[in-house]
Amino acid sequence: MGFSISWFGLRGYGIKEAAALFGREVGDTSEDFDAPVNAYRSEKNWAIVILGYCSYPNPPDSYLSAFSQGREMVIVHIEEHTMFARAELWSAGKNIWRVWHSGDKHVRDLHTTGDLPASFESLRQQAFSKQDNESDVDYAFDIPLDLAAELTGFRHDEGVPDRVFFELVEKPAQQ
Repeated sequence: MGFSISWFGLRGYGIKEAAALFGREVGDTSEDFDAPVNAYRSEKNWAIVILGYCSYPNPPDSYLSAFSQGREMVIVHIEEHTMFARAELWSAGKNIWRVWHSGDKHVRDLHTTGDLPASFESLRQQAFSKQDNESDVDYAFDIPLDLAAELTGFRHDEGVPDRVFFELVEKPAQQ
């Protein structure tokens, strides 16, 4: 069984601020992100909001453009069952870059748009070199995830000692 999640990284935001952006409030803590909506604060000063499902192809670009006004954010979609991974950076209402991989199409399937991070080419070369030596592992899947992790300091499948997640719960209805 693999992960099927989406997550949003918000640079410079705290957990409470990020929760409020999503119309939620902070609930209990956990060592894992097993609630429907969770949050984590990375050591690189990013609030990470994790959805317990893969929301791709949503939210649409029009939403991301509006939501990224005045902030920098990373959006990641992961569907390990089909080896799909997508990461994108938005800032001030504009998409800066996107990288995605659909391993169910081909292990070398890789698409990009925008002004890619400087590390992209090195990550691509490393993944494809490994792929040449091991055909039964999908190394290109990691490229979008590694790019997002470089920025935010968060990767869904890497455990970190003492990492604390917060459940984000729906706000009670106003009376």
